[in-house]
Amino acid sequence: MAERVALVVGAADLGEAVAHRLAADGCEPILCDPGDPGPAAARIAAARGGVEPATVRAALKDPDEFRTVVAAGLRAAGHDAVDVLVYTLLSADALSPRPLATLTEAEWHRLAEDPVRHGLTVLQVARELLAPRRGRFVLVVPAIALEGAADLVPAATAAETLRALAKSAARRWAVDGITVNIVTPDVFAYGAEHLRGTDVDRGEAVLPGPSTARDVADAVSLLLAPAAARLTGTTLIVDGGALMTP
Repeated sequence: MAERVALVVGAADLGEAVAHRLAADGCEPILCDPGDPGPAAARIAAARGGVEPATVRAALKDPDEFRTVVAAGLRAAGHDAVDVLVYTLLSADALSPRPLATLTEAEWHRLAEDPVRHGLTVLQVARELLAPRRGRFVLVVPAIALEGAADLVPAATAAETLRALAKSAARRWAVDGITVNIVTPDVFAYGAEHLRGTDVDRGEAVLPGPSTARDVADAVSLLLAPAAARLTGTTLIVDGGALMTP
């Protein structure tokens, strides 16, 4: 893969794994996160012989603010556009079970509505970042978007809403040569081992071994390969065969 600029939104866990894989593929990763992306960048640097990726700390509630901060970060790194934008952001406790009947309004806003707002903010800016280079957008959300989850209703709702937004963007942006695809890993790729034995655990129906963040990063890499240029609006399920949909 020729060197490309890859903006990875969400620096923790899956985002770090994706940035590390894209660096290995020859991309120049830039880590973006509402929190501090520095620790993830330092770990990537340690694995790359001291080459630390650029970082951008950006809030995601307002597209104008996000646009300004990301543009400044890109200029500082010597760029004005990106070839790849991967969105992996997930709140730290999104996969903590909460019975639907006891959800508070504050929990619903934080776990269902805020993630949609954050993803929408990125999508509202992504087209102008990607269009100059006919780039690619990949959304990573948990596979509970496809089937729901008894005690993860806010996260499942947010994930499926973001998936619908991404598919709409795929239709609209095709004229610009931008592809938009979705990767949906099972919850165990996020390290949610506390959900073993719950309704989202289909270990008896999958390939041996747990899904990992590296598996997700490999799937993202597949969607960014030259041979995937005609794929858009596609959902790639990384769960070892648990769902086998559609």
